[in-house]
Amino acid sequence: MRAAAPSAVLLAAIIALPVEADDFRVRTEAGLTWSNADATGLEADLGYSDTRALTVAARLMWDKFVGPFRFEVHTQFKAAHGSQIALASELMPAEGPPRTLLDLSGDWSHDPDQTVVCAIDRASVAFTGDNLVLKAGRQAITWGSGLFFHPSDIVAPFSPDAIDTSYKPGVDMLYAQYLFDNGADIQAISVPRAETYGGSVALEQSTLAIRGSTTLGSFDGALLYARDRGDMVAGLNLSGPLGGASWNAEYVHWRLADGTTHPSWLFNITNFGTLGDWNTSYFAEYFHNGFGVDASVPLDALPASLAKRMSTGQVFFGGQDFLAPGGRFQVTADLSISPSAIISLDDGSKLATIGVNYALGDNTDLAFDYFNPLGADGSEFGGRETSAGSGVFAGPSRSATLRLIHFF
Repeated sequence: MRAAAPSAVLLAAIIALPVEADDFRVRTEAGLTWSNADATGLEADLGYSDTRALTVAARLMWDKFVGPFRFEVHTQFKAAHGSQIALASELMPAEGPPRTLLDLSGDWSHDPDQTVVCAIDRASVAFTGDNLVLKAGRQAITWGSGLFFHPSDIVAPFSPDAIDTSYKPGVDMLYAQYLFDNGADIQAISVPRAETYGGSVALEQSTLAIRGSTTLGSFDGALLYARDRGDMVAGLNLSGPLGGASWNAEYVHWRLADGTTHPSWLFNITNFGTLGDWNTSYFAEYFHNGFGVDASVPLDALPASLAKRMSTGQVFFGGQDFLAPGGRFQVTADLSISPSAIISLDDGSKLATIGVNYALGDNTDLAFDYFNPLGADGSEFGGRETSAGSGVFAGPSRSATLRLIHFF
């Protein structure tokens, strides 16, 4: 099976459809990012203790309904300039198997301190019947109910410290959903991958999963079973009310090809209220990472099971236990402030964040985000040593991002 054939057929079918201006939406963004690393940090060791980047991006979104069919294409353009471009190239891991089947991106320009990239992030066709949904092509799917951590979301989850969660990265997949009359549903996905772009599909690199959900009285429940990159995973999700609040719980059990097991679990609670004249929401989440190890283990000595899940983008932090509290304060109709933190319960280090969003108009937002890691060298957020005795520690840096976002 080759990747080019289905891609060409899908794109040819989409291009052949009649195009109308009302079918298009555009999201534009301009941003400035600054980061500063400690003297013992990996970035400083590479000569990038203080970095900046100016970025501009546009997402062109088109969708079209033709009877029971829906066609969708998103194209993402991004240009960036600054020292963070060179730093990202230095930190880029060795290339492994691709996260998705087709390579639908183009690197138009890549100098040491600037890059211009274009990528097709959605390209799919969907059929919707009375009880059945079928969808093929590049698309996104979200499973689970994590607020920061997403153990049930095994296909391209967001990082716990992601700034922009407007659009998940698209992945080439086949999707099917059957909806029962009582509100329950069954979803199944097939995410084919190859060893290299353009190669034959390999089962050991692909994901096959089925998930069923239903309502049990005042509780919602879901079961997951999947084969992911040669390993097996099963999961249980439950959620329900707790007084005026709501809670979610997840248990995800990995059984790897080598016979080892790595259970992870999550619990969060969310509530709403007022603080003076401000409407507020507040929440907290506990997460146990079944792949995690103590922060004293250096990067080059991480267990293969953890290194694999970090390389696939399913695990982002190497520690075991985390607590993540946060909230959102609606100061005015246009201004909101969102403080939060991710705390390592293993060593007490923290990643403190604050986000401020101001609506300049119906379609324009100004967003500011600040991240400050707090912890000693050798801790989860102070930095994990790159190798034993190196004196160089890899962890998050202090950073600030200002973004202007406009839809039209």
